[in-house]
Amino acid sequence: MELAKQIEEEISEFNNRDITIVYGYEFNQRKMVELCHRFYGSKFETGDIDAEGDKKYFENINRNPCKVTTKAIDFDTKHIRLSTASGGNPLQTWFYEKDLKFWFKDIGFGSVLNRIFDELPKFGSVVLKVIDNTPYFVDLRNFIVEASADHLGNANYIIERHNYTPMEYRKAAKQFKWDKTEEVLESFRKGKNKYITVYERYGEVQETNDKGEATYLYKRVYMADVNLTQPLMSPFLNVPSGKGIIIEEDEAETHPYYEFHLEKIPGRWLGVGVIEVLIDSQIRINELVNQQAKGTYWAALRLFQSRDSAVNRNLMIDVVNGEVLNSDSPITQIDMSDRNLAFFAEEHNKWLRNRDEMTFSYDVVRGERLPAGTPLGSARLATGQAMSFFDQVRENIALDIKKFLCDVIIPNFEKYNSNEHELKLLGEDVDKLNALYTQIETNRQILNAMLKSGKVPTKSELETLKEAISEVESKKERTTKIPKGFYKDCKYKIDIIITGESKDTEAMTQIFFAALQAITVDPTLLTDPNKKKLFYKALENSGINPVDIEPEFQTPREVMPQRAVGGGVSAPTSMPQMPMAETRL
Repeated sequence: MELAKQIEEEISEFNNRDITIVYGYEFNQRKMVELCHRFYGSKFETGDIDAEGDKKYFENINRNPCKVTTKAIDFDTKHIRLSTASGGNPLQTWFYEKDLKFWFKDIGFGSVLNRIFDELPKFGSVVLKVIDNTPYFVDLRNFIVEASADHLGNANYIIERHNYTPMEYRKAAKQFKWDKTEEVLESFRKGKNKYITVYERYGEVQETNDKGEATYLYKRVYMADVNLTQPLMSPFLNVPSGKGIIIEEDEAETHPYYEFHLEKIPGRWLGVGVIEVLIDSQIRINELVNQQAKGTYWAALRLFQSRDSAVNRNLMIDVVNGEVLNSDSPITQIDMSDRNLAFFAEEHNKWLRNRDEMTFSYDVVRGERLPAGTPLGSARLATGQAMSFFDQVRENIALDIKKFLCDVIIPNFEKYNSNEHELKLLGEDVDKLNALYTQIETNRQILNAMLKSGKVPTKSELETLKEAISEVESKKERTTKIPKGFYKDCKYKIDIIITGESKDTEAMTQIFFAALQAITVDPTLLTDPNKKKLFYKALENSGINPVDIEPEFQTPREVMPQRAVGGGVSAPTSMPQMPMAETRL
């Protein structure tokens, strides 16, 4: 009962108590999450009808900046690359990367990334929960955490709320081995609630032994509550009843949650999203829109005036077309036009400019047409400056995703791909594999021919052999068997490089031409071991996989021994070294 009371007090603290960031800056995480939902859904907290019975209009200025931010910080699985660590095999890493990309498709990791980037601008934070190596998104409406914690690792409590129907609860109780299942279901049937609410808590729990000594253990605790008060019949706004039942508690090493933040402020856990940044702009825009809407009601009226007191009739319904009115004083129309239109337009544009400045969602970033006469250089400079802000945000998010990959995705990939399996390759990858098989088979046949005859094949013979083998080995698609444990020694020789979506194509082209020029000047960059190692390192640091520029086949000149000039032919100096060790699968 003490533990249940502690959980209820923590939930009450989260819901009702504001934290102080600094003096004069109070913050409540629950209220902020609810506000973000309302503003993104274009809803007022007090409803869509004002005190006078008129419709209230919500001009949403949040959605477009949210989508702009999503597009600017987004990257896909194709931007996740592996690089060979010191002492590793680039070819092994190449196969690892291709296999990993297929694994991403199998588990739908691309959809996980897309949803992370979609929700981050809205709420400022996204939480993934890993269950049996599978990530699930946590609804922030159901996520209760110590609001003043800097990150989940130092939060005193983390609580997730689950709402079950009776059938779902019975299934979950069997899966997680909860106690008191029948007691909870019986209490539920006596009440009027629609759901059985279970609170899953992670944090330290105080325990006292028979001697009165207190110990603290990090535990996972499940508490069921079926007597909740549910304002507005919403399961997301329920309040603990004080009659919670502890149905399970066990020790845990850590919590299963991974957090991602768009922007952080010291003193609070929840990140800062686009909607929170634009709160004042959104409120003021709505005021202007509704004030102007009220003005249009008056501007639509047609009123007339006259000094003749005998004229006391409604000209809209009491007269007919062509009727002559007898009046001692002329009847004139009252001017009801709105003379504040220029003010409303200027005020409206001022707050829209404030929106763009606060969120970097300028017209050039949104893809809109620039004003006439804008120089192309100025447009490119403005785009570069705006995107540099998002590049920093993307880098911070990429570091969190990199940790998630290393902790969850890659270990799970290695677990399920440690046995022998097949890898299917298409397109450019097949060309690389065709060249690899051609080289292996050619080297094998050259070595067999030299061992049998004791002679070195001529240049024409080598070219003929290569062409014949290439025709046999060239295929549009290949299915390659990956041996058992092939990736075992690659675990500590990889690094994950996550690059942004806006790749600088001009810079990459310059790097390719620089590499081509370096190889032309010094061909030994691809043959000398020391030079090759340094050259490949430089290419990897520039974002180029060295395997992509690996020669498809060793030229005949490199395998032909030097012959003496003159009438006689000297004996072969030494057996040419075949690159079998590097290409063996």
